[in-house]
Amino acid sequence: MKTLFVLLMCLAPPVWAQDWKLDAGKSQVQFVIKQMNVSTEGGFRRFIVHASFDPAKPEAGRFRVDVDTASADTGSAEGDDEVKRPAWFDSKAHPWAIFSAKNVRREADGRYTAFGDLAIKGQSHALAAPFTLTRQGNAWLARGRFPLKRSAYGIGGGDWTDVVADDLEVRFNLVLLP
Repeated sequence: MKTLFVLLMCLAPPVWAQDWKLDAGKSQVQFVIKQMNVSTEGGFRRFIVHASFDPAKPEAGRFRVDVDTASADTGSAEGDDEVKRPAWFDSKAHPWAIFSAKNVRREADGRYTAFGDLAIKGQSHALAAPFTLTRQGNAWLARGRFPLKRSAYGIGGGDWTDVVADDLEVRFNLVLLP
């Protein structure tokens, strides 16, 4: 009997991470950057999140965030049009900015760091994105921020170098539903 139990346990399917859906109405991907030394906030209206994780073991999860670069919201129609141009996101040639996390490390209670690659405008670089993961009813909120240099991705060069800071901060609040 004991042998049969061990055999059945070996044949049992592994527990897989659950796929989660984004609650787009409650989620945000934003940025803060200085223009002429004044902080300016903006964000993106459209993004897709692919998340697969077990809340008991989120460090084994996989996360991917695809941001529609043409959906940038700078707070003005003129700014929105400008950032779609080749000097900035070049949205026609590069419609998506993609962060793909291949590893998540538990830092402390409720705090994690996602390690992966961020690809923007044909450039891809390793990125560590710290975040918190908190339960909200049957949903989970992934909230974080990370610094970024736009020059690393060829965003906003030329005449813009003296007007817009190279350093910016990306902020995200992603509400994930089972």
